[in-house]
Amino acid sequence: MNNVKSHFIFLAAGLSSILFFLPIKASAFCPLCMVATGTITGILRYLGVDDAIVGLWLGAFTLSSVLMLNKFLIKRGKKIKFQLPLIFIGSYALLLSTLYWADLLNPYNKILGINKIIFGMIIGSLLILAGHNIDRFLRKQNQDKIFISHQKMIVAMGLLIIFSFIFYFIIQ
Repeated sequence: MNNVKSHFIFLAAGLSSILFFLPIKASAFCPLCMVATGTITGILRYLGVDDAIVGLWLGAFTLSSVLMLNKFLIKRGKKIKFQLPLIFIGSYALLLSTLYWADLLNPYNKILGINKIIFGMIIGSLLILAGHNIDRFLRKQNQDKIFISHQKMIVAMGLLIIFSFIFYFIIQ
C-alpha cells in the first residue's frame, strides 16, 4: 500500500512538471470535445474496456477540463500567480485520490510498473497537448485558418482513437 502512495506522489510531481517544461498557451478545447471525452470514458468503463484505454480517455478529459476551467477563470477576470499549474495539480490530485479511495487503482494491474489507469492518463494528457500543437501547426500552414470545421476536436479525438487501438492490440 505504501508503494502505491509513493507512485502517486511521483506521478503528481511528474505531471505537474509538464506545465513548466512544455510551452503551453492557456487555451482550451471546446465544451463539445470535453463532453465527448467524458462520455466516451464513462461508456468504456461501463463496457469493461481495459483500464489503460479508460485511463487514456480519462487523462484527456481531465486535461481538457483543466484548460477550460483556466480559460473560464481568465475570462471572468480571476487570474492568480501560477493559476494553471495550481488548477492542474489540484484536478489531478483530486482525481487520483478519488480513484485511490474508490479502490480503482489495482496495484497488480500495471504496464511498465505503472498502474494502467495512471499510465493511460499520462498518455491521454500528452495526446491532448500533442493535438493542440498539431492543430496550431496545421493552422500556421493555412495562414491561421482551419482546414476543416472542428479541426482541433477532430485531431484530438483522432489521436485518442488511434492510441486506443494501439493500446488494445498491445494489451491483447
